Amino acid sequence: MSSKPRIGFLGLGAMGKPMAMNLLKAGYPLTVWNRSIEKTVEFAALEVRIGKSPAHVAAEVDIVITMVSAPQDVEAVVCGPDGVADGIKPGSVLIDMSTVSPETSCKLAGTLAAGGAEFVDAPVAGSVGPATEGTLVILAGGLPNTVERVRPILDVMGKKVIYAGENGKGSALKLATNLMLAHITAGFAEALLLVERSGIDSERFLDVMDNAAFATPWFRSKGQAMLARNFASHFALKHMHKDLKLMLDQAEDTQTPLPVTEAIEKLYTLCAAAGQNDIDYSSVLQFLENNAPEQPRTTLQ
Repeated sequence: MSSKPRIGFLGLGAMGKPMAMNLLKAGYPLTVWNRSIEKTVEFAALEVRIGKSPAHVAAEVDIVITMVSAPQDVEAVVCGPDGVADGIKPGSVLIDMSTVSPETSCKLAGTLAAGGAEFVDAPVAGSVGPATEGTLVILAGGLPNTVERVRPILDVMGKKVIYAGENGKGSALKLATNLMLAHITAGFAEALLLVERSGIDSERFLDVMDNAAFATPWFRSKGQAMLARNFASHFALKHMHKDLKLMLDQAEDTQTPLPVTEAIEKLYTLCAAAGQNDIDYSSVLQFLENNAPEQPRTTLQ
């Protein structure tokens, strides 16, 4: 028998599947569940237990992990009929790794505390590649003792765990992180078009990005894909759009002005309307490229 805690993993999408696989490879006894049963087939072939419902999984394990797309989805999985809250045992822990609002995280924490269970909000920075490699950055919110209790599990899925504070703080930090990602992507897309339409080799632009004071690996990895107009989805545009809306909700709750983020959210709304929801969020470049202004910009005299 394994001395490791039994883990239930709920949500086997583009991010959840490789994260669950890494836990399995690390020797954790695993039970999985997904709304669409076809995503459990690969796990069944590896003799992983397949749960009948979130409540069923929660009743059988020590630690439950949720990784789904949106606040309403995680609330349904945790608080809905036959949800985690119906099955989780006192003393067990739910780790929600979805990107949701701090309000949602605090609500889930309260629901579970009423039944004697603990909660950690632990959204991640990184996309499918880091999820597969186990090199995500994990942003954890919760009681310090609870976060330390589950840290060995988080360490399997990530290269660094950053403790943000009490419940909800991990989710708030994730929104701020994705805010920066949205800004960088939109800014890079605009700058790249300006470079190309000024007759400059776009590789020269990447060279600047690599060597300037604001250099980051993102410019070489995602930037290179954008130069090639490769928008295969590592983080779908619809998810970034959802996160932008959550950022603006949090800004309203905290009375924080986010005028640039508001403009970027409107841009992503246009991208979504143009049918780009299921391709990569970097396809904001595609939208800008295909929608040049009809009239030249006028200047004030």
